[in-house]
Amino acid sequence: MRANPDARGLLQIAASTFRADVLPHVAPEARFAALMVANALEIAERELKGLDTAGHSMLAALALLYGEDADDGLSGDDLRKRVEALQHRLCIEIAAGDFDNEGQDVLMDSLEAIVQARLGISNPKALGQQ
Repeated sequence: MRANPDARGLLQIAASTFRADVLPHVAPEARFAALMVANALEIAERELKGLDTAGHSMLAALALLYGEDADDGLSGDDLRKRVEALQHRLCIEIAAGDFDNEGQDVLMDSLEAIVQARLGISNPKALGQQ
């Protein structure tokens, strides 16, 4: 059993301590920079917590676009690499005009799902979460 907090726990402790104990004492001219630090800590915490969930959402959208299996068994680095590879493929195909005539509806649905998965981590308030 682990007695010490993991990376998520450490980020959570750092973010809450920073907001509660440091931020109230920051000089007004440094407040913007301090808020950026607090937000960065919270984004990193959400990313660690929701990375696989967001990755599976993106993979499902890309798999639908390409008619492939979403492979729910992937996690961590393997999941990230698979999503990145499919996103790279998608960028190349968009740039080549592969979706200019056909498949735009599925493409738009996939892009929307990808953006929502990313927003769920970077700015959940934009999705009405949190």
